[in-house]
Amino acid sequence: MTLAFRPCPQSGIPAGMKTILVVLGAIFLLLMVVGGAFIGYAAYTGTQLDASSKQYVDQNVPAIVSTWSPSTLIEQASPRLMEKTSADQINQLFSSLSGKLGKFASYDGSKGDSNINFDLSGKTDTTASYVANATFQNGKAEIKILLTRENGQWKILGFHVDLAGS
Repeated sequence: MTLAFRPCPQSGIPAGMKTILVVLGAIFLLLMVVGGAFIGYAAYTGTQLDASSKQYVDQNVPAIVSTWSPSTLIEQASPRLMEKTSADQINQLFSSLSGKLGKFASYDGSKGDSNINFDLSGKTDTTASYVANATFQNGKAEIKILLTRENGQWKILGFHVDLAGS
């Protein structure tokens, strides 16, 4: 097959070259449209995930810290968290925190957001990271929560409590 480039009468660009440029332009335009659609979808989905993860944190953190009941955390824990932590470790931690902080007084809200991570194999991992604050009889605590989305449900992947002034 031989490509012969004849000048286009109006532009002086060979006709074959003009065809190649039109095809490349169409491909570039298609990539821009697909990229824009992906960004729009990600923004829409990200906003929904931010709202649902914040609701999950604001519902479950007060339930966990108001009683320091290990079973409440374990019920909401990701299996990945429970692979690294035993129920006895959670019980010891919560007993210590309850003794240091005293009675639960108020939940002061959370701040954070969600992230969707894609890898080259096509797998996605949806996580969220939040910092919540709570007030207790003997002081304040900052609770750092890491969530993961498993089978369409948020689960706790990490739960760390820092005492104010520590």
